Amino acid sequence: MVTLLRSLLLLVSCCSIYTAQAQSRPYFIISTTEVYDLPGAKGNPIGVYARGGTVTEQKRLNNGWSEVLVENGEKAFIPSKFLATSLNARDIYEKDPEAFVRPEDKDAEYGSPHLFVTAAGVKARAIFSTDKPVVKILRTNEPYSVTYLPYDENKLVKVEGGIFAEDKASILFTQRKFLGRKLNFDTVLQTFRNTKDPGLRKVLAERIYEMSWREKKEKNLQGVQTFRTFVKESGNTELYNQLAFEEFLLKATQDADKDHSSPFEKSPIRFSVQNKMLPANFTDKDILAIPLSRKIITNGNDYPECGIEVTKEYRFDHFTVYHSNTDSTTYIPEIRFKNAEVSVIIDGFTIDGNTTEEAFVKHLGKYIHYYWLREPHVYYISGDGAALSLTFKNGKAVLYSYWFYC
Repeated sequence: MVTLLRSLLLLVSCCSIYTAQAQSRPYFIISTTEVYDLPGAKGNPIGVYARGGTVTEQKRLNNGWSEVLVENGEKAFIPSKFLATSLNARDIYEKDPEAFVRPEDKDAEYGSPHLFVTAAGVKARAIFSTDKPVVKILRTNEPYSVTYLPYDENKLVKVEGGIFAEDKASILFTQRKFLGRKLNFDTVLQTFRNTKDPGLRKVLAERIYEMSWREKKEKNLQGVQTFRTFVKESGNTELYNQLAFEEFLLKATQDADKDHSSPFEKSPIRFSVQNKMLPANFTDKDILAIPLSRKIITNGNDYPECGIEVTKEYRFDHFTVYHSNTDSTTYIPEIRFKNAEVSVIIDGFTIDGNTTEEAFVKHLGKYIHYYWLREPHVYYISGDGAALSLTFKNGKAVLYSYWFYC
């Protein structure tokens, strides 16, 4: 009887479905592989991984399979041989499938597997649900790193965020149906011109508009003008008028990519406070002479900014000044414009709270760069080891920022 009982226990142990391994362990995928709804031969593929993707192992089976949570939070099964705690150059792996845009592909923009957004105004959310708040809008033809693709086009795909626990708050998802190969601007434009279907024309016009902001300025202008014409035909007068500024902006800045000069080369940035010009190389003594109330903080930001150690921070109501004793440097990192209390002079052009966005673009257009769909009305100017940005709201300058870059 005892012998029979021991035999039965041994049989149960050998045939146990799961090993005694700890659960919820994160792993990398070392080679492209499909994932399945069931382990073994009875399973159906529900998605595919590229090398470098991640899963959380829930249980390891005795038959060479693991139950995992894939990147969109769904349960699946995967051969355990593809899981590793780290990636290594000595790994044996297969080429990623054509479902992904690979680094060697013609339209590739990343050195790792990725896909492009194929629709306009795509919503990205931070948690595993399509009914949660939208965190970010993805634009047509923007590339996003992708390592897991579900076969169901309505399932979610991770497009942003790290692999570690502390990165979970930054993870973003969108639906599979909105990701694919990069769209060709000229092909979509021609399709738009050839179709008379109102619904399709609207879809294509929106895609053309967003795609154009990733093209060279000539096609960018063509795309904005095409969209503006469509908007006029649809009767949206307000949007039609707003797009007039975008046309002006593109025309005024069309030489910015060709002319690599900087306004800093001709003359340094100058500042005027209450109509009194500060010296070109002003010091903390000049700052102390400004007849405005201030708060002085020693070691204000408590760290060197690209090698410049800020030893004093002067905080005025609408602007800040940094001073470095060790580098004998004084500069203004931020101004929140209020009328003409503080002015910035760049290449002879004065900017204050009364400066219009149109005038700024007209005078300094050949120097400025911008990322319109992501940061509309924010402009950047780069120099030798430093950069500045100017932000406009309701057509007037509201914020100046300056920093060194390493």
